[in-house]
Amino acid sequence: MTEAALFCIVHSFYERLSMNFYFAPMEGVTGYCFRTAYNAAFPGLDRFYTPFLSANDTFQFTHREERDVAPEHNLGMRVVPQIITNNAEMFVWAIREMAKLGYTEVNLNAGCPSGTVVAKGKGAGLLRDPDRLDEFLDQTFELLEKEGISTKISVKTRIGGWEPDEAGELIRVYNRYPLKDLIVHPRVQKQIYRGEVHLDVFRQFVEESKHHLVYNGDIVTVADYERITRMFPSIDSIMIGRGLLTNPALVRQIRGGDAATLEELKAFHEQLLGNYMTEMQSERNTLFKMKEYWNWLSQSFDGSERYMKEIRKADTLVRYRSAVRNLLANCTLKEV
Repeated sequence: MTEAALFCIVHSFYERLSMNFYFAPMEGVTGYCFRTAYNAAFPGLDRFYTPFLSANDTFQFTHREERDVAPEHNLGMRVVPQIITNNAEMFVWAIREMAKLGYTEVNLNAGCPSGTVVAKGKGAGLLRDPDRLDEFLDQTFELLEKEGISTKISVKTRIGGWEPDEAGELIRVYNRYPLKDLIVHPRVQKQIYRGEVHLDVFRQFVEESKHHLVYNGDIVTVADYERITRMFPSIDSIMIGRGLLTNPALVRQIRGGDAATLEELKAFHEQLLGNYMTEMQSERNTLFKMKEYWNWLSQSFDGSERYMKEIRKADTLVRYRSAVRNLLANCTLKEV
């Protein structure tokens, strides 16, 4: 092996160790029950973001939202609460509430593509009117300064509402404000999660944004990670969502470690099931949550669809456990 080749290998190794990896918020999936089970089974992620909490005119979080950000439910993890709103006063109220719990950073959701969310001008709906987004951020930072609130603000954004060329104006808006991080998913809202990510537009963010950027979008294999980091060597932080739901050991593999073993997945599953049973106090609701996650985890197994039918039909915990045992006994983990 040449000296140059050895240098490249060593450089790549240390680059992967120094990369920050964040777990993306996934509504209905990555609440504290999931986060604690995942962190126990596959430790090493640098940060988790909560599914969004709604700041609205009630000036009150739901019981579920309060439990999700309760410090005692997030021990041993660095967690950032994500807030969804389009009103500066409500946003600052939510920031204040998170500060009372000890959080030093909150994340603004400017990326949720759901039609019902966008119709209210929230999530990615904020991006459809850059002037309104500018006004919202201006009012937010003015109120924070007036009240002496030092909580850091990051934003998770898409690149526009309809067309990728909307990105330039959004970059100019974001550049006016002291954001801690700008997490960019390079799709427009109307794409939802379909079609290619616009890496040319992400490059525009790299070239024109004054903020610390985090890349998010379609990293589901080690090869995906390598492609993105080759294209954007200045990026030192990556957010992954669906890739970690289907392959919980993905970050470990990126860092040069082993794929998930069947025993690890079994332990993760048991911890997650126990967490939901404790939280839900309902067999029916627990089964609903576990079946929802199996839609992701089943993608790690060859031949799983036949056994997924049995899991989906299970109407008791006993039948569910039997269906899961059948899947684990008869399906093999995919090589990833």
